[in-house]
Amino acid sequence: MYILKDTRAAIFNHAAACYPSESCGVIVNREYIECQNIADSDSEFIINPHDVVRAESIGKIEAIVHSHPDGSTKPSTFDRLQMPNHGLPWVIASYPDIDIKVHQPTEYIAPLINREYIHGVLDCYSIVRDYYTRELNIKLDNFERTDRWWEDSSSQDLYIDNFKSQGFVQVSELQRHDVILCRVQPTAHVNHALIYLGDDGQLVSEQSEPVIADHLVLHHPYRRRSRREIYGNVWQERATIIVRHKSLM
Repeated sequence: MYILKDTRAAIFNHAAACYPSESCGVIVNREYIECQNIADSDSEFIINPHDVVRAESIGKIEAIVHSHPDGSTKPSTFDRLQMPNHGLPWVIASYPDIDIKVHQPTEYIAPLINREYIHGVLDCYSIVRDYYTRELNIKLDNFERTDRWWEDSSSQDLYIDNFKSQGFVQVSELQRHDVILCRVQPTAHVNHALIYLGDDGQLVSEQSEPVIADHLVLHHPYRRRSRREIYGNVWQERATIIVRHKSLM
């Protein structure tokens, strides 16, 4: 996809106007149409749906555009996860380092080990869902969740209220693939999940470095990368209940 000189200039003008937040827009008839970014975070973008409707009334959307303030034109992990959903090229403009690149939509599968943390997308429940899909071919539903929902005593206890509906039952002894639900402070609810891997800690769906240890778990700590570690005293003291999928009974 070739970006016209005037279109390129319009993209950077919008990026400058929105800086230090991300700008966003679309290309229609090879021209850039500014859109409103309604994301809560300065480092993400969500195009206002009304702007999408407005753009589609003009013509067919040819590409999705957004800026990376103080960044590069390389797609972020969030970008890579979202790009295949639209089936359109993504144009990323870096500002104030003036550069622009067109990326074709390609499928991206986040690894189970060492994945980035993005709440609601790649978090401690997401890794349970992905593990069960990839390792066991068991599909689990997703649930909408706001960041730090576990700190509000009036909010729904998402883990405790939903594990039964997903086919899990409470057990007392650990076996491989069990999910250990924990309380990590500060919290009003159970707010973290560990997947029990047993002694070798190896995965079937992706290559993983050998680990010499006993009682390993896989989990995704808040705002950190996912990892394997020993299910030692620290986690055992935080554990609330152990649940096992009924198909593994």
